[in-house]
Amino acid sequence: MNVVNGLRIIAGLIGFLFFISGLQWIINPYEISDSLGMPLLSGLGLSTQIGDMGSFFITVGAMTLIGVYTKISHWFYAPSMLLLVAALYRTFSTLFYGAPFATEQIVIEIIVGAFLLYVSSRIREA
Repeated sequence: MNVVNGLRIIAGLIGFLFFISGLQWIINPYEISDSLGMPLLSGLGLSTQIGDMGSFFITVGAMTLIGVYTKISHWFYAPSMLLLVAALYRTFSTLFYGAPFATEQIVIEIIVGAFLLYVSSRIREA
């Protein structure tokens, strides 16, 4: 197995996990919100929470899986951007609003976002 195929397998697993998390926002939002350390909101907040969080995870997962399947590098750009901007906004929430610094989540978002950009660069070369 060559390096690009190995990277595609890892990216595929990541995409699958994000996609499943996105589905959980509609199937079992109580469990997924709890696993992310957030209370499930009510009213319009619930609609926004399920809609925004579900779409975030489904989009990251689906676009990553499409990139893995098609071997077309540009499919990895949007999920990378979503993850890296999420890390940036988490940092802003600490700096501007006193939210606890979400070290683990930020590290994961940066590593996965950078990894998807790396996969994109390697697929383009292959």
